[in-house]
Amino acid sequence: MSMSCTSQCIKYLLFVFNFIFAVCGLGILALGVVVHLQMADVNAQINVNTTFPSITLMVLGSIIFVISFFGCCGAIRESHCMTITFASCLLFILLLQIAVAAYAFIVVKNSDENIDLNYRKIFDTYFLNEKNRELIDLIQNSLKCCGVSSYHDFDGRGSIPASCCSSSTGDTCSASNAYTDGCVKQIKLTLTTIGVLFGSVAIAVAGVELIGIIFALCLANSIKNADRRGYRV
Repeated sequence: MSMSCTSQCIKYLLFVFNFIFAVCGLGILALGVVVHLQMADVNAQINVNTTFPSITLMVLGSIIFVISFFGCCGAIRESHCMTITFASCLLFILLLQIAVAAYAFIVVKNSDENIDLNYRKIFDTYFLNEKNRELIDLIQNSLKCCGVSSYHDFDGRGSIPASCCSSSTGDTCSASNAYTDGCVKQIKLTLTTIGVLFGSVAIAVAGVELIGIIFALCLANSIKNADRRGYRV
C-alpha cells in the first residue's frame, strides 16, 4: 500500500514549493549581483558597507537553488533522510537570512554620518581629482542630484557640471536647469530603498521557506510512519 491521500498531496505540494524555492533562489542571486555591481564604486569611496549583504545574498541564492534539488528528490523518492536534510537546510538558511537582514538594517541605520562626512570629502576634491570627479558625475547622473546638499555647493568653486542637468549641450549646467536635490539625500534614500527591497525579498522568501519546512516535516513523518507500518515496499 502507498501513503495516504493527504500524504500524497503533501508530497506533490512540496515538489511545487521546491520549484518556487528554485525561482526565489535565482531571484536572490540576481538581486545580490545587481546590488553588488551597482554599489561597488560608491561603497569603496564613501565607506558604506553594502558588500557583505550583497555577497551573502548571492551565496544564499545559490544555496537555496541547490537545496531545492534535494527537496525535489526527497519528495519524489519519498526519502525520509533526504526530506529531513532538506528541512534542516531550509531552517539554517532561514536563520541566516534573519541574521543578514538584521546586519544590513544596522549598517544602513549607522551609515548616515559616514555618508555626510565621506561624500563631502570627495566633493571637495571635485575639481582636483579626476577619479573623484568621475564618481561624483556618475552619482549625479544616476540619482538625479547635484552637489552635497544642493547645486549651491558649487558656488565659489566653479561652474555647475553638466551631470547636474537632465540634458545639457555643453560641459556646464545653468542653475535654473540643475537638479534641486542634494546627492547625500538621494544616496540615503537609495540605501533606504535597497534596505526595504532586501527586507521585502527576505520576508517573502522566509514565508515560502517556513511553509516548505512544515510540509517537509509532515511528509517525513508520513514516510516514517508508512515504513514503520510496512505500507511501503
